[in-house]
Amino acid sequence: MTIRRILLLAFLLVSLTPSVILTYLAFVQTRDALVRESESSLAAQAATLSREVDHMLFERLQNALSWSRLDVMQDLRIKDVDKRLSQFLAEVARAYGGVYDTLYCIDGSGVIVASSKPALIGTQVARQALWLTAKLPNGAVSLNAPQRSADGGSYVVPIRAPLYSASDGAALGELVLLFDQRQIAQSLDGLAKSGRSAVILDAEGRLVAASSGLRDVGQPYGAALRALLPAPNRGSGVEQRLSTTPDGQSLIVGFDRSRGYEHFAGFGWTTLALQSRDEALAAVRRMGYVFLGLLIISVIVTAALSIYVAGRISQPIARLTRFTQTFGREQRMPAPPPPGRGEVGELTDAFVTMVAALDRSRQDFLRASKLAVAGEIAATMAHEIRTPLGILRSAAQIVADEPALSSEGRELVGFIDSETERINRLVVGLLESANPHPPAFRRADLSALVRAAIAMLQPQADKKQIALTATFSGRDFHAVCDPEQMTQVLLNLLLNALQILPLEGRIAIDCRDDGATLRLEIGDSGPGISEADRGHIFEPFFSRRAGGLGLGLAVVRQIIVAHQGEIEIGQHQQLGGASFIVRIPHDRSPQT
Repeated sequence: MTIRRILLLAFLLVSLTPSVILTYLAFVQTRDALVRESESSLAAQAATLSREVDHMLFERLQNALSWSRLDVMQDLRIKDVDKRLSQFLAEVARAYGGVYDTLYCIDGSGVIVASSKPALIGTQVARQALWLTAKLPNGAVSLNAPQRSADGGSYVVPIRAPLYSASDGAALGELVLLFDQRQIAQSLDGLAKSGRSAVILDAEGRLVAASSGLRDVGQPYGAALRALLPAPNRGSGVEQRLSTTPDGQSLIVGFDRSRGYEHFAGFGWTTLALQSRDEALAAVRRMGYVFLGLLIISVIVTAALSIYVAGRISQPIARLTRFTQTFGREQRMPAPPPPGRGEVGELTDAFVTMVAALDRSRQDFLRASKLAVAGEIAATMAHEIRTPLGILRSAAQIVADEPALSSEGRELVGFIDSETERINRLVVGLLESANPHPPAFRRADLSALVRAAIAMLQPQADKKQIALTATFSGRDFHAVCDPEQMTQVLLNLLLNALQILPLEGRIAIDCRDDGATLRLEIGDSGPGISEADRGHIFEPFFSRRAGGLGLGLAVVRQIIVAHQGEIEIGQHQQLGGASFIVRIPHDRSPQT
């Protein structure tokens, strides 16, 4: 027998024995806990329902007393001839949305004088026996026994509040609120959703309300509801009753006697929350099967544990090895291996962090090398460029003095003069390769810079029959920026598009005020930029255009970053070519 098998058998014996014992103990304790939890939950639900019903009744009684003292009730003295009282009762009925079936006022002879339902006005109301009386600090309200509503759809409880004359205190009649008993039943139905039932019994054990499964007295608990009442000296709690239903089921009964609400003492009703003991223990039986299944699973898991541990240790190391080999072979940062746990996971995270740092250092070194070469080239070419620039500028100034020069020619000569001066400043800036000059910030109108850039490049666009358009959305196009550097950004992006486009191409500039930022999008109808090139497009000396040096976009990105802005590459939705989106804040944030 191999060592692997010996260890496996020993591990099974050591692990399964306590597993069986612990599983049995856990089952017993969980079963008892579930029974206690069910009993506690029933008692709590009974108490909650009792408080909800007391609160609901208190609000209805308060409504009756409050409305009976309103000035509009005095219209009962004149038989509500202007229907103002009836209109008020109708509005209240609508506002309470089904709480009350009907509201009406009767005079001393029992005739309905005003009602939320006009068809009832003038009808005689029969006297009914008093059921309950509620005494509140501001008056007394009486209730009649529940009765069928006029449409026969539900039961209503008449709530009566006396009406008195404001002048001499004489009795005018009564305000009657037909409280829809379904409001109480809806609270009880919330308990039925969890497979339980609820009933409310009055002090004599008569049914007041029940959840949906018990409303019909023919249901299993209907004939035994009175027997479920706890002893009179018990206010709330839980009991187990055996054989208390027609089908001989054992019940767990949570009960709570009404304690009233604020100054309302309650009617002495008892709220019962009921659940079959078999149904309560059904979860325990299901749990037993679950524990048995877990025991079987634990045997399988234990048997495979040694293989799992070996794989758990070897697989992360193998992935880390492949990650290192790929980085060394391809000189690029591959996808890191998935994170692990424990010491191997910490080793993987540390090694990936180190390789990522090496990759960033390599890229920074390459970028610095390219910039150093750019500095050398700039220093070499600066001396060669400044001399012809001076000649061009002098020639432009001489031509500008010609009296026969047209206005358009004079404008173009002005462009030559200003642009040669700007190029001269750029050459001077390139000479400061180690320390480029910071932007000279001032508040400028970006829309004016865009129009100026278009005017400068319009002759080149006309030569290639390229449509160069601009749209402006918003009202504020001002930003704190360096106008000269932002002009350089616009010209570089537009020149790139002009150089790449064929004849009759299109360039669209969209300048938009986005609130905190200005959004400038320059799109063209050219071939676009591939996904592979987008990650390198801003690197110095990276160019896919024949004859291009690859410095323009690197300068653009440097300027945008110095302005606390952003630039991103995409595909233009309308034109289908490349799209450069620049975002510049209206105001600079303080530097930390």
